[in-house]
Amino acid sequence: MPYVVIALLCVVVVYALLLAFPERLFAHSLRVRNFTFYSNSPIDPRISQLTNEINSKLARSEIFDQSVQFRVFIVNNEHLYEFFNGPWHNALARNYEFGNPIFVPTLDVEHERIVHFDGRSAGAVNIIAHEAVHTLMQRRLGLYHVLKLPWWKKEGYAEYIASDLGRSSEAPLQYQQAMRKVVCLMETQHLNFNEMIEHNEGALNITECP
Repeated sequence: MPYVVIALLCVVVVYALLLAFPERLFAHSLRVRNFTFYSNSPIDPRISQLTNEINSKLARSEIFDQSVQFRVFIVNNEHLYEFFNGPWHNALARNYEFGNPIFVPTLDVEHERIVHFDGRSAGAVNIIAHEAVHTLMQRRLGLYHVLKLPWWKKEGYAEYIASDLGRSSEAPLQYQQAMRKVVCLMETQHLNFNEMIEHNEGALNITECP
């Protein structure tokens, strides 16, 4: 194998490991029950209240597992955020599938807002809860199964839990549309999580839902 190919493979592996386990790149950490927050700036201890609110949302999911530990990395640097997220750097948060670190651009703890470098912002509780649900889904189903799921099921269920079971969402339109499909299955057709996951998309008649 040519040395160039070997070198490229090494770079890819190192990059993947840095994304999965980026703790060494952050000087500060604070653990609050099942969440550990990382940042290169001191972390506001009032983040404990935010964590309580996130857990209140997660507890509404039947797949919530109190033993699962979540890692949230507050990046606070635009170029580093681009490094971690690549083509997804415009997102307000990202859950990386390998190791499930959750990356957010900046976090205004006092006002409970995630603020992107371009000025956009959204409620931190909903955003982090949404990303945490992806971790719970992966722990329940396994990475392979999650990667095979239709996009609307992955994102729709995460937004369903994050938005108080479909009642309030700041998410972009396509996420809200995915959420409404999940609401239809779980609230109108009364499916549980496993039944929703296994449900045939072709059999979903969204007109049956209010």
